[in-house]
Amino acid sequence: MKMLGQVCSSDEKGDEAESLHVRMKTTPLIAFLICSASFLGVQGAFAEETAPEGFEIATLAEGLSEPIAIAQTPDGRFFIAERGGAVRIIENGVVQESVFATVEVYTSGEGGLLGLAIDPDFQSTGYVYLFATVSPDEQQIIRLTDDDGLGANPTVIRANLPTTGTVHNGGGIRIGPDEKLYFSIGDNGRSENSQQLTSLAGKLCRINLDGTVPSDNPLTTPTGATSAIYAMGFRNPFRFCFSPTGSLYVGDVGSSGDQRREEINLVEPAQNFGWPEVEGQFDENEFPQYVNPIVVYHDEGSAISGCSYYAGEQFPSEYRNNLFHIDFTSQTIYRVIFDADVAMEHTLFAQLDGGPVDLMTALDGSLIYTELFTGRVQRISFKFSSGNDEMSIDDQPVDSGTGDGQSTDSVPRPALCGAGLFGAIIAISPLFLGLRANRTPKRVRCRRKA
Repeated sequence: MKMLGQVCSSDEKGDEAESLHVRMKTTPLIAFLICSASFLGVQGAFAEETAPEGFEIATLAEGLSEPIAIAQTPDGRFFIAERGGAVRIIENGVVQESVFATVEVYTSGEGGLLGLAIDPDFQSTGYVYLFATVSPDEQQIIRLTDDDGLGANPTVIRANLPTTGTVHNGGGIRIGPDEKLYFSIGDNGRSENSQQLTSLAGKLCRINLDGTVPSDNPLTTPTGATSAIYAMGFRNPFRFCFSPTGSLYVGDVGSSGDQRREEINLVEPAQNFGWPEVEGQFDENEFPQYVNPIVVYHDEGSAISGCSYYAGEQFPSEYRNNLFHIDFTSQTIYRVIFDADVAMEHTLFAQLDGGPVDLMTALDGSLIYTELFTGRVQRISFKFSSGNDEMSIDDQPVDSGTGDGQSTDSVPRPALCGAGLFGAIIAISPLFLGLRANRTPKRVRCRRKA
């Protein structure tokens, strides 16, 4: 595997003893998002959410404040990160009155409590991991311990993560099948960061569950220590997800204008995905040092968000081993259909509403997503059997699919990027996922893959 050289010691682990920041700054961003949503019809009268025939969208829980990230524990509870800093628990469809924990966060720009993950040995450790913007110039990874529904022993396991207090903070956090903790940080609105090995901005990182750097990470610092950087060349990798076998898919939010491309990247150690030199598909003969995304789109939306590789048993067989992902601006879920590791089709699965942002597969095999604007957590379940009778999840056959995919003819296609009211909003101000580039770096213009 090609090594990308050395990174300086500024990448080394932050001070674990540093206490949690307690600064919190209010911002007009929330008001702007709500006004934007209202302008688009997200607030007030909500549009009908539609899924393919045989699937049902229902509310799992509501009454949350900007639920931006979700994870489920082995006992079936859902932990929800609210952007304002609170962590809530949903148990048996009810948001628990007691708040699990509150982290005081810096919410200006795209900051806040941005990500959440559950320890793979949660039943023994009770560990919950958070990704938070804690000041205009720092983000942290914080570990809490579940003590009968309350977060105890807050510990900063990774400090001094970069931010400019504005845009492209990233905030994805997941634990891989290798039981290492992965997190993503955007370029902080400074595209040159993505190609600089002296910064964690524009990178996907990999650390141990205690915050130290694994000895088998692919890069080293000038002092000979291993680096946290696992892959680089991203603009704003807000969310990513794993398959059960360890394939790592990173969604990278695109820039602006005709050259913008939303990307899904299949990531391996030490790879460089080329931002800001390239965006979308490019000629690998011209740029052999960079790796092409496996999926690129433009018309279907303009802010790729939460994703989940479906390995559940509830959906018909043609949906297994598909990658589902949200686009925040078109308010949709798409599915990527694979042949081995080759992405063969990128197709609309469901039309949503309310600002969908994070996505996961629940223990029962349903898809769960959070809505930033409505404060709801929604569930997509498969209910249909042959004939006109509905069956419960427990009664459904393992394979009730047709083999050619579920029809999405009844699902309205999203509007073209840049058209209508949302295009005007994008032109006026950057939204939560960093829809506009702050500069115009050199790019390769390319066609969307058919």
